[in-house]
Amino acid sequence: FATNYFEHREGGAQTNQEYSDIIKGAEQVFPDLTVKIEDVVEEEDLIAVLVTFNATQKDTFLGIEATDKNITWEAMEFFRLKDRKITET
Repeated sequence: FATNYFEHREGGAQTNQEYSDIIKGAEQVFPDLTVKIEDVVEEEDLIAVLVTFNATQKDTFLGIEATDKNITWEAMEFFRLKDRKITET
């Protein structure tokens, strides 16, 4: 990640440290998280990635108590690169 990394989602990471903290939190909530890359599209400095996530919720997430149930969801992630580093998501 670039040193000036920025995430556009509401409540998203605004620094590398915040992004690292989000990942660490996700590892606690979803310790068996797997991510499967389904498709990648690149155009100039923008990369779109379709991913499928699968995990078991073991801790509170977004105010929802741990369910201990396996869940699967898809997401489309967009990354902007500069000098081979992610600058925006």
